[in-house]
Amino acid sequence: MSNALYGTSELETLLTGDSVFDGVFETLRRIWGDPAALSDRELAHSEYRTRLLERELAELYPPLYDELIAATGDHPLTQIEDGTGVIMDALSLREGFRLEQELADEYDWEVSLSWAPIERLPSETQFITREWFDAHSPSAVSRDDFRFIGEMEVPKLPGTSPEYVWTRHPDQRLEGALKGNYSNEEVEGIYEDVKTLLTDIIHESIHDEFLVTSDHGYVNHLGNSPYSVTDEQEEALSSKFSGRFTEVGNGQAYQLLEDADILKRVGDYYVIRGHYTWTKRGATKKIMHGGLSLPECMTPVLRINTTPTGGA
Repeated sequence: MSNALYGTSELETLLTGDSVFDGVFETLRRIWGDPAALSDRELAHSEYRTRLLERELAELYPPLYDELIAATGDHPLTQIEDGTGVIMDALSLREGFRLEQELADEYDWEVSLSWAPIERLPSETQFITREWFDAHSPSAVSRDDFRFIGEMEVPKLPGTSPEYVWTRHPDQRLEGALKGNYSNEEVEGIYEDVKTLLTDIIHESIHDEFLVTSDHGYVNHLGNSPYSVTDEQEEALSSKFSGRFTEVGNGQAYQLLEDADILKRVGDYYVIRGHYTWTKRGATKKIMHGGLSLPECMTPVLRINTTPTGGA
C-alpha cells in the first residue's frame, strides 16, 4: 500500500463528495485497510499518518471541526427497529476496517462498513450512555432489551427485537495499552480478542442482522507527531486538563489555548482538538478519548447479515 496519505480517488471524494467526512473515511481506509496496520511493526507509522492527515485537513479546510460537531447526533444505533445493536466501547475505524475484511473472508456473512458521527461531545462513555439509555454508565442500564458484557464471556442475550448489547471491550484493555513499558503488540492482541467477542455475540444471538458500532473511538499518541505545543501552552494544558476534556472555566490559560486552536468549547465543556498531547507525571497513557478528533468522533458502523442468501 502506498505511503501517500491519499490517492486520486480519495482526493476526488475529499473535494467533490457530499461531505468532507466521506472523503476522510476513504482516506482512513487507505491507512487502516492494510491488514498489517495494527501490527507491532506498523502501528506507530499508521498512527503518524492518521495524525498527519488530520493536521493537513484542518489547515486546508478550516470548517472541519465545526462541521464535525454539527454532524453529531441521530446515530444509526438509535434508529434500528429489529435485530441486534452491538456497542463495543471505544471501537474505532481502525478495527472496523479490519473487521469488515476478516469477517467477510472467514464467514459466509454479508458485511459492510460505513461511519457515523458520535452522538455528542465530549467523546466519553458517560455522556453517550445518557443520550442512548438514560443512565450514567452502561453497567447501570436496567432494561429488558439490554445486556452489558464486562468480560469476555457472553451471557444469555435478551432475545428481544431489537436487542442491545454493550461490551466493555476494547476500552477496558485500551486504557492500559502502551502505558509505561507495555509492548505495541498488545494492540494487536486487543483486536483479536474483540473479534472473538463479537463473533461469540453473533453466534449467541437469535438474530441474523447486526449493527456493530461504538460510543466513541480514541487517539493513540504512540510515536512521533506533527502536533506541537510551546512551553507556555504545555503549562496551560497541564494546569487545566487531566484528560482530553474539562468543564468550562475562566482564566488566561483557557484563552491562550483557544486562541491557538488547541481547544474548542462545546456546550459546557472544553475539548482538545486534534492530537495535541502534553507531558504528565507518571506512566502516561498513550491511548485516550474525550476530545475532538477524527478517530474519536467518527465511529464505525458495521452491518452484518449472517444469512445473506436467506439460507441456514
